Amino acid sequence: MIRMLLIAAPLILGACVGPAAETAPPAFALGVDLACDAGDLQQCPPGGCGAAAPETMTLHISLLVPERGGAGRFCIATGCEDAQFTPTSSPAPGWAARMHTRERTQYDAHLQIAPDLRTFSLRQADADGVKTWTGICSAAGS
Repeated sequence: MIRMLLIAAPLILGACVGPAAETAPPAFALGVDLACDAGDLQQCPPGGCGAAAPETMTLHISLLVPERGGAGRFCIATGCEDAQFTPTSSPAPGWAARMHTRERTQYDAHLQIAPDLRTFSLRQADADGVKTWTGICSAAGS
């Protein structure tokens, strides 16, 4: 009986351990709050631009992105408001977050910051199509 328990114990323990659950890697901290600015907006209709080039217009925005996400600011040509930056995972290299605003505007956009922290894109898809800003970032206050 004891011999049988000694043989079965490793099998039972192995079944309990099983493969490790996969978890998403934690979002890295930017290391510094970032101030990001863009001047041109590219817009495609709801079905996408396809072969046609996106419509480009000048519409300035700026972002204040906290180094770990959280409460920041979003400014558009007509004014500023609070924004929430929630870090997400992304197949693209760099730092990604969802940006939500709910005061003056109703943005729910995807923010992608390059690994060198110098450039960004902010993309929002809604019923009017896809709007994308691209611009530059620097350490806030510099």
